[in-house]
Amino acid sequence: MHTKIKWTLLIIGVLALTLLIFSGFFTSSTDDGMNGLTLTDERVEESEQTAVPTEDLTDILILGDSIGSGVGDDEQSGFGERYVALLEGEYHHEEVITNISVPGYVSHQLVSKLDSGEHHAMIEEAQLIILSIGGNDLNRVRFEDDIESSFEEALSDYKDHLDSVIREIRSVNQAAQLAFIGLYNPYVRESPELTDLLLVWNEETRSIINSYTNTAYIPTYQLFNEDLDSYLASDHFHPSASGHQVIAEQLYAILN
Repeated sequence: MHTKIKWTLLIIGVLALTLLIFSGFFTSSTDDGMNGLTLTDERVEESEQTAVPTEDLTDILILGDSIGSGVGDDEQSGFGERYVALLEGEYHHEEVITNISVPGYVSHQLVSKLDSGEHHAMIEEAQLIILSIGGNDLNRVRFEDDIESSFEEALSDYKDHLDSVIREIRSVNQAAQLAFIGLYNPYVRESPELTDLLLVWNEETRSIINSYTNTAYIPTYQLFNEDLDSYLASDHFHPSASGHQVIAEQLYAILN
């Protein structure tokens, strides 16, 4: 009799464990149906980043495009200076921030900028390097007749360029923390068909970033979705002052 009870309890336990595993799998990811990619919820990604101590951080370099340079912030601060303000409030020491982002830049232009060697001294001295690139690459796709085909080509080129950028940075500075600003979605109303493509873009970007050591992917997609009207500037593309602030706070939350 006791043997039968033990076997019954064992079978129930195995079935319960199997159900738990499969339930967790299906609720944590969704298949976007494109290239077999699985799109994760970026809110989960935030908690998976490795904390980086910044008590001694004094030298920050920002590379990339108009978002990196602060376009859209009517207070002319951008997420970089706003992040520094958060650090100074916490650690009470002065950070030096160098911003060589260029509005309008696409990924191949950033590759050329770094390959020139002109900014190697800045890269070598930096303790934290923040990258913002790819938004203009993706934005060009929306003006093409065959969006999906154009997207595939743009994404392939962008991935090669991003990998080149990181390898060039690492060839100059192995020790610096590298943070990459993921894309938010300004296309919800104007070009909703780009939403799924943007999620694929972010997933591919995150995969590349996470393949390197001492790097962090900074998700913004979910953050901006919470209050897109407030977080977008009047051009409905760049972050507003509030948008730059929420990016800075995301940087602080993940890196600190």
